[in-house]
Amino acid sequence: MVAWAGPAQAEDAGKAEPPVLRIVQPLGVEPGEEARLTIRGQRLGTNGTVSAEGLKDVRVEWVGQGDAPGINGFDAARVGDRKVEVKLTVPAGVAPGPNVALVFRGTNGVSAPFRLMVVRKGLLAGEKEPNDGFRDAPGAPVPVVLRGGFATKGDVDVFRVNLPEGRRLRAEVMAERLGSTLDATCAVYDAGKALVASVDDTVGRDPVVEFEAKRGGDYFVVVGYVNDQAAPTHEYLLFLTQP
Repeated sequence: MVAWAGPAQAEDAGKAEPPVLRIVQPLGVEPGEEARLTIRGQRLGTNGTVSAEGLKDVRVEWVGQGDAPGINGFDAARVGDRKVEVKLTVPAGVAPGPNVALVFRGTNGVSAPFRLMVVRKGLLAGEKEPNDGFRDAPGAPVPVVLRGGFATKGDVDVFRVNLPEGRRLRAEVMAERLGSTLDATCAVYDAGKALVASVDDTVGRDPVVEFEAKRGGDYFVVVGYVNDQAAPTHEYLLFLTQP
């Protein structure tokens, strides 16, 4: 996976630094569906354009641009101070994976590509609120890719899955690898609220939990974050699969 792209280095001290893309929200797009994206970055001038590379027939429609609001706890070198909004449609039939690369072209040059995750058609779903406790946890079919985030301090996201005895479940959070500022944690509890597994960092700061259901029934997958600092850029994708 490709995390947020770092700024390209100027060839010499007298040349202006090129634009750089820091974060694209929301995380994940589905082929054949129009997605409205907010791109945060630096040096995104008013005369720029956004294009997609890596695939044919990707449609990008410019919506607007402006200053990006600051994010408490992060400087512009991480989250950007300018934003661009576009509508993007990936052609139907595109394979899942980081297959689309967004590029900004402006008067200062061309940004390094920022890769987007393409999720298999029909798997991407938004979180359903309330979902911050065991009692309110919405049921999640498997396989599924759940999109969530932590803009409110102290929030956690809980998802309920039903597994037969002996069935394995893999819960993989993708956040840092997709440019998010989230430092996620992931834990699994059984129907009796006993902890089955808990993981902090697996792939960089992104946790991956894999376990076997010792008993059939409901299990609860809980996604949280390491520190107590919520942010609108704390987004994630949770991939729930049965390996």
